[in-house]
Amino acid sequence: MTYEEEQQALFEQQQMAGSVGQQAQASASAQYYVQEQEKNLAEAQLDVEKTLTRIYHLLKQDILKPSKDGRIEWQPIKDEKQRALTNQGVERLMQVMESYVNKETLLSNFDEKMINTRMLEFALSLNANIFMKYEVYFREPTITECKEILDERLEVQKEIKMYAREVVGAEVDEEAIKKEVLQGIEKRIEYELEKIKVERRRRNLREYELLFVQLKAIVEATHNRAWKGEERGSLRRHTNISEIIGGSHQAPKTNEGGMFKWMRN
Repeated sequence: MTYEEEQQALFEQQQMAGSVGQQAQASASAQYYVQEQEKNLAEAQLDVEKTLTRIYHLLKQDILKPSKDGRIEWQPIKDEKQRALTNQGVERLMQVMESYVNKETLLSNFDEKMINTRMLEFALSLNANIFMKYEVYFREPTITECKEILDERLEVQKEIKMYAREVVGAEVDEEAIKKEVLQGIEKRIEYELEKIKVERRRRNLREYELLFVQLKAIVEATHNRAWKGEERGSLRRHTNISEIIGGSHQAPKTNEGGMFKWMRN
């Protein structure tokens, strides 16, 4: 073997070793990427935190509004008097929803009969619990709120009496009219405050039907994802596809003959 042939053989060995190393590195990188993608997909697919967060804000009656930087964010309801649920009611309902909306439910294997049975149990139990403990779940106005509402109503009565006297051309004395309105309610202020409290609680209770339907829909959707183990099957199918893609990388082709090929001619 000539000197040139020895150099050519040595170069080809080095080139082959380098190609094998590059192939191993590329294969390892591709496998790591596939594994990370699988992990991220599984975490995203089984992540229920966003759903539970949305439930919490809905129960608190928060509002989605654009922030100063343009992003859509949950913002607390401005008027606390408009809230239908108590803090205790929100916390209890969140405990209930967390026991149904979770990855264990998603990874279950339910047939249609089982889903219908579980949904019926959920609906009956939640309905009975709220019915028996409605005073815990639904807000009633504080005495301060009742006073504010009563003051607003008295102000409306005063404005109506003043307007009526203006229409007929009578003298309008605001202080005298205000005193007249107060005298008319003086002996039944306690009754009016209690009446306001009852009215406001009844108004909050009217929110129950829509609230119940919203919660039921979320729980039902979670169960439907577990129909016949579909969620588990979806993850398994993706894993199989990723394994096939991850194993399809081929070694790059080398330049046959190397840099000394011209010397063989």
